[in-house]
Amino acid sequence: MILLLAILPPLLIAYYIYQKDKYEKEPKSLIIKSFLFGCLGIIPAIFLEVLAEGIFASLFLYVFIGIALVEEGVKYFFLKKYLFNKPDFNEPMDGIVYAVMISLGFATVENIFYVFNHPGQEIQVAIMRMFTAIPLHAACGVILGYFVGLAKFSDNKNILLYKGLFLATLVHGLYNYFIFLEEGWFIFSIIALVVAVYYSKKAISLHQKDSKQRNL
Repeated sequence: MILLLAILPPLLIAYYIYQKDKYEKEPKSLIIKSFLFGCLGIIPAIFLEVLAEGIFASLFLYVFIGIALVEEGVKYFFLKKYLFNKPDFNEPMDGIVYAVMISLGFATVENIFYVFNHPGQEIQVAIMRMFTAIPLHAACGVILGYFVGLAKFSDNKNILLYKGLFLATLVHGLYNYFIFLEEGWFIFSIIALVVAVYYSKKAISLHQKDSKQRNL
């Protein structure tokens, strides 16, 4: 039951995003690989975050560079190195699909760690993260994937790639930073999440319209 609560939310969001790719769905093999890349990404992320904890004395720098940039950077690495040049990546919407699958693979393993690291509170932690951390990872994946999708078909590839990484890191960093502060600041994490989800839905809609035009 507890394991199901930990893994079901990211899987449901992954299915939701997959369904949003209406006009030319990605091969299921690449969807699964993308998800597994995210699962694998937790390993270098943990190593780099532990390393960063000993480097950054400032909470702000540690959260934004040692956590947010590390995690979004790991996702970006797999997306750019293993999926960006695939022939099946043939429309901007694909960037969102692949990036979200990577993000949710990462979030699934992270969620299992968090849930089972709170003995006696597993269900409460799983439910809380179902509505906070998991959607946050998905929204950051959409933001990153939106710009990577644009970059794939643009002459300004590097600018768009780094813009996506920067904005995903910024959102992730803001969400985490307010969690690390005193309890009264948590509302700002929720605001960051709501804004990120709102713009993620707009980003998906924009790339869906592009896909429709390409497939007419």
